[in-house]
Amino acid sequence: MRNGLALVLLVAAPPALAAGPDPLSLEELLQSYGSTAPGQPEAEVRVDAWIERLDDGRHEVVIVLEPEGDTRLNAEPGITVTPEADQGLAWEVTLPHRHVDPAIDYFEPSAIVRMPFEGEPDQPIRVLVEFAYCVVDFQCYFGEEELSIAELTD
Repeated sequence: MRNGLALVLLVAAPPALAAGPDPLSLEELLQSYGSTAPGQPEAEVRVDAWIERLDDGRHEVVIVLEPEGDTRLNAEPGITVTPEADQGLAWEVTLPHRHVDPAIDYFEPSAIVRMPFEGEPDQPIRVLVEFAYCVVDFQCYFGEEELSIAELTD
């Protein structure tokens, strides 16, 4: 019975009492097992935006998402654009604006989101762009970009 009790106490002893090197952090443990996939392509999506003046005097925000390398933009759940509140603009689309195409798997080759609005922007327009993208043959991710759009093109 005493031997059994001593074994239980030894097993239940806190790690600080155990002899040996300091335990590895999770990052060190993952690195020790070589957790990165060799040759995995870079996942990159470039997001550009500007403001265009339309013929009737209104404006629209144009957002272009351009996948680079072996990256593809998912058509569903698509792209969601949420303008920051209280910018003094009357958006002509439902907010948050969703650009989705369930008929296809991926936007090819890039995706363009147009958001018309009324009002005269007297400061940069601030929006949050959320999107899903996949690295071909590897894994899919969610991404987001906060943009401050000031460039006006005619």
